[in-house]
Parts: sequence; structure tokens; C-alpha cells
Amino acid sequence: MRRFSRRTAARALPLFGIFILQGAAIALADDDVDDLMGGFDDEFDVSELDELEPQTPDWVGTVPFGDVLYERVDLSGSIAAGGVWNYLSHTVPDGQGGRSDFGGLSRLDLDGFLQLDVRLPGDWQIRAEALGWYDFAYHVQGRGGYNGAVLDVYEWQVDTGEVYLTGPLHENVDITIGRKVVNWGRSDTFRVVDVVNPLDNKEPGLVDIEDLRRPKAMVKLDATSGPWSAQLLVIPENRYDRLPPPGSDFSPSSLAALPGSGGLQIDGRSDFSGIPGLAGKIDGRFSGWDFSLYGAYVDETSRVLDVDAGSAPRSEANKIGMLGAAGNLTRGAWLVKAELAWISNLRILQIDPTPSALPVRLRDRDRLDTMVGIEWYGPDQLSVALEIVNRHLLDHPGDPIVQDFTAQDGFETAIRVSRPFFRERLDLTVLAVGFGERFQDGGIFRASGEFELTDSLKIEGGWLVFFGGPQIPVGGFDSNDRLYAEIKYSF
Repeated sequence: MRRFSRRTAARALPLFGIFILQGAAIALADDDVDDLMGGFDDEFDVSELDELEPQTPDWVGTVPFGDVLYERVDLSGSIAAGGVWNYLSHTVPDGQGGRSDFGGLSRLDLDGFLQLDVRLPGDWQIRAEALGWYDFAYHVQGRGGYNGAVLDVYEWQVDTGEVYLTGPLHENVDITIGRKVVNWGRSDTFRVVDVVNPLDNKEPGLVDIEDLRRPKAMVKLDATSGPWSAQLLVIPENRYDRLPPPGSDFSPSSLAALPGSGGLQIDGRSDFSGIPGLAGKIDGRFSGWDFSLYGAYVDETSRVLDVDAGSAPRSEANKIGMLGAAGNLTRGAWLVKAELAWISNLRILQIDPTPSALPVRLRDRDRLDTMVGIEWYGPDQLSVALEIVNRHLLDHPGDPIVQDFTAQDGFETAIRVSRPFFRERLDLTVLAVGFGERFQDGGIFRASGEFELTDSLKIEGGWLVFFGGPQIPVGGFDSNDRLYAEIKYSF
């Protein structure tokens, strides 16, 4: 007898399928279709679908307006515990005549996040976020070894995230009022046209920009029509980057030497004083490509230095103007992106060697920022991205006698590689950032991973390395290499 092989079965299956389809066609021709389907109707019980619907919790009937709260109010958030280990022992001046030790355990924190969403009639919505953390490392290491400015920024914080009311004014026009994050531009690593929101940059290099933006109070109008959309922002709040204070391991030692442990004196104006900032953009999105045009007159996200004769240096606000454009172009597995921004009234620090003048002076300059990038999406969701930024000061040096602290051209390069594993439960990312056209100004390397233990529980960790260069800024962090880990529960 001839043996029935897998190859024989593979050849027979299509013939068997055709035979079944022909038999079904004959049956449909001979019998009434309703009778043929009636057996399904007789056996199907619609009440079984009710068991699949979420059951209303018992507390709904015991709480006033419980049904409204259950249907229109959502509360979510997360609780996380994490730690950072600086494996290179080093100390920095604390601004009080001593030195702070940042070797070993530098962070052991517990942080929480809450998000409240309320759905209102007419497609309106309220969102309110709150976050905070407490770092036990300063008790473990001894609080007396750090100045007050460091403890104020790193030991504990309670803050609000986004808090806003949003809804439609018209069929194609929405309004948002409150504290909001606005994500402008195409880059995942650098800021070119992204000038609206400040950053929480107290630990540089540890996380990406998308997780660092601090919301700002604004009135935001969004309008759409086909492939076109427009956005207008009125920004009354002056809010700035959260930066490492003097005496921390991410602050240049020169700042810690200034009088007082707090570093520079800060101007005392209210966060809602002065002329509100204005910003807007227009987007066009089409098949395979898109572009955006931007304009803004806003405060720099960081305060700038001000020096007057007869007074101590202080930190103050400075408004800048920006005109920019950005775009994406996709072809198969490739994405090409670009950003361009002309920025005016940037405050630049200079040295004036003439005996009759102050040794330090400031000048407002214009700058042209350009970003080009390319991304490739390979098999198994592998992605590779390269971005290069040039920041070119115009009218440089301007005065041959005066020396600028800032070079005419600054180059920044980033390479990012990421890929998921284990059915997308593990995400691995490698990021390398270099400063200078030959990477002579230092750089950052970060390898990180995130693993989902369950739908609500995940762990993440990584390795952050700083490469040497000039002492300001990245080269000054050459001893700040660290390992970090976190476990987070989301609800």
C-alpha cells in the first residue's frame, strides 16, 4: 500500500476544499436558505451577550449620584518605586564651603501619579493630573551633606500635571483652557521648533523629551478642515525649565561658587505678569507626506543671565521670536523628516577684555536651527533613527574684541535603535547622542529596557553613560555614569 505522506495531504486539501464548496452550492440550490440558517437561530441565546457586558458595581447604588460618577468619571494613575546607583564615586562643591558626595546610592524614591477625567455633556471634558515623589536616598546618605537648594529640588515634590477644560466651540473648532502640554516638531530627541513648554531636566539624559515637558497655562484653539488644521495659543503663564541647582551633581561647579547656596538671584515677577505669549501653527497632512508652519513669541523655556553695573548677577525672563517649518516624507520602510527655525533675541553671554567695561556682558542674537533625520523600520518592528541638528548664530562674532562663550555653530547628533521582544512584552532601546561636529564636546549613551510583567505591572531599567568634553555642560558630567531601575503599577 502506498504511504499517505504530508506532501500528499497538502496536495489533496485544495481538492477536498473544492469538493466541499461544490456540495454547499448544491445544498443552497435545493433547500430554502431560511431553513438552512434556522438551526443557528434556534440554538443562539441573545441573553448570553448580557453576561459579557461589564456589571455595574454594588457601590453605585449606595453613593449619591453614583450612576453619574460611574459613567462619566474615570480615575487612573500609577505608583512606582525606583533607584539610581552612581558607580563612579565623586564629590561636587555644595556652595557652602564644603563638598557633597554623589557616589553610590543617589536616588531611592517612591512616586505617584493620578489622572482624573470627567466627561461633560456636549463632548466637553475636564482633565486634572497630580504627581509627586519622595526620595529616601537623602535620609540614607544623610541630609546634612547637601545644601538646601538640592534638597528643595530632589528630595520631594508635589506638582500638578495637565489641568484643563476642553470641548467644541463649533463642528470643526475646539477650545482648551488650562495647563497643557503642546508637542511641536518631528524630532524625538532634540528641540528646534518645540519652544512652548519647559522641561523637567533635573536629571539630564535619563528619559526622553516626551516625558519631560511641563504643562503651561494657555488658551488653545484647534480648527480642522479636510487635510488642513490650525492651532492658536495664548500663553499667560511664565513657567521655566526645572534645572539642577548649584551643588547638585548635574550643575557646573562654577555656579556653586556664587554667593549663597541658591546660586543666582531670580527676578521676583509673578508667573502671570507681563505680556502673554502667542504661538500658532498650520498643518497639512497628505498621503505619504505632511508639513507644518510655526510662529511664536514666547519666553525662553529657561531663565537667562542679566548683568548690570553695580548689582549682582541675576536670572530673569527673556522673550524670543520664532518662525519655523517642519515636515515628514515616507517611502516604503523609510521616513525622512526635517525642521527649520529662525529664533530671534536669544541672550548670549560674552567676555569684554577692555579695562573700561564690565568683564561680562550680554547681547541679543539671532540663530538658525536646522534638523534633518531619517528613520528605517525593519523586520520584527526594528526601528533605527538618525537625527542631526545644527544651531548657527548669525552676526558672529560681531565684535572682534569681544569673546563669545557660545560657538557660532553647534552640532548635535543622535542615533536611536529600538526593538520589541517576547511578543512585544520587552522593549529595548539604545540611544547615543554626540555634541560637536566631531563629537569633541562630549556625549551621552543610554541603554534601556522595559518589560511588562502583567497588563498593569512593569519593570524598567538602564545604563546611562556620559562622555567627556568641555566642562560645560555635558563634559562636566563625566563622573555621573549610573545604573537605574524602576517598578511601576498602573491602575
